[in-house]
This record gives sequence, structure tokens and C-alpha cells, in this order.
Amino acid sequence: MHYIIYKITNQINGKYYIGRHATKDVNDSYMGSGIGIINAIKKYGKENFTKEVIAEAESADALWDLEKEIVNKDVVKDPMSYNNAYSGKHYLHGLKQYDYDAFIQHQTRASALGHKKGYNKAKESNFHALGGSKSSRMRSEQYTYRITTNAGEEYIVNGLEFKELCAEKDWNYNTLHWKKSIGKYISRGKHKGFLVEQLSTYKEAA
Repeated sequence: MHYIIYKITNQINGKYYIGRHATKDVNDSYMGSGIGIINAIKKYGKENFTKEVIAEAESADALWDLEKEIVNKDVVKDPMSYNNAYSGKHYLHGLKQYDYDAFIQHQTRASALGHKKGYNKAKESNFHALGGSKSSRMRSEQYTYRITTNAGEEYIVNGLEFKELCAEKDWNYNTLHWKKSIGKYISRGKHKGFLVEQLSTYKEAA
């Protein structure tokens, strides 16, 4: 298995996308799962993009660290980049690490949705545990899932981050989170080949 960081470049306008991929064939046709690059390929045609391997790791865990190092604040802020989210095991993890001001803004918006104003640093680890649904949301944080895509990418998220990740990646949350799908490979549709595993429950984490 090869654990690679690849770069896709639009030959028409020079814009690029950097992604992570685990594969047996470094020359496969995988072109990324980010919304920006997907929409660009639809617009310009796959034939107008080139792909190159720019770095390689020795393991899946090392690949996460390598991606966090390469897909940093400079890449996300670059107007020539299709990357619209920080690397890491989920969006908020990268946002907090690389752009703390933006992280605070996100938390403040989440707080407003919970009918409270302002940012409370003490609630940093449970940013959505606010408002009337506080206890339910706090329980959701105790559930942990591993999402493996049909491209071999893995994401470890809690119950709240699950929805955040689906929104970021344009995945169907209801399909992936459906209780009959948990622990089984999805056999058809947009998410064919995805596997969602529940790693811990509320009782286990309590």
C-alpha cells in the first residue's frame, strides 16, 4: 500500500488541489474528494488536470501527520488553491490548529445557534453543547465513529463532528449514519464502498 500526498493542477488556470490518498496503485484515477476540486473537474473536464505525487508516508497514521504539515494555513488561504478546509482528522481539528481566530468565530456562531451569546472557552471541547438540547448534544460527543471512504481515507469523529464532516465533504449524513449501515460496507449509491464503524458509545465513554 502507498500512502501519498498528491497535487492536482488545473492546466487552464493554474489552480491546484493537494490531497491525501492510500492506494495500491499510485497511478490510479483518483482525483480527490474535496468539493472545490470536484466542481472544478466538472467545469473544466478531467482531461485538463494533471496529477503528481509530491510526498509519501510509511503508514496511514504518518500520512495524517504529513498532510497536516503540507495542507496548512498558507495553502487554504491561497487564492490559487482549491483546498477549502484544513487537513487533519476532521475540519474543526485543523481549524483550531491553524487558524484559531476562525475557530473562535465558528464557536461563536455555534453558540448563537444554541441561543446564547459569546464564546465560552470552557466549552471549547463541546462547542455544540448549548441551548435546550445541551444534554443530548453532550451525549453525542461521547459517540466515536471511524469513516472509511471508498478511496481508503479514514476519519475519526464524534457524533457532532460526523455531521460537520458530512457537510464539508458533501456526503449524505442520513445514509452514512443510518443504523443499518453501521459496520457494513455500503453496496450502492453515491457512497458505495464506504464503511462507518462505531468505536465507542455514550456508556463506554462515561
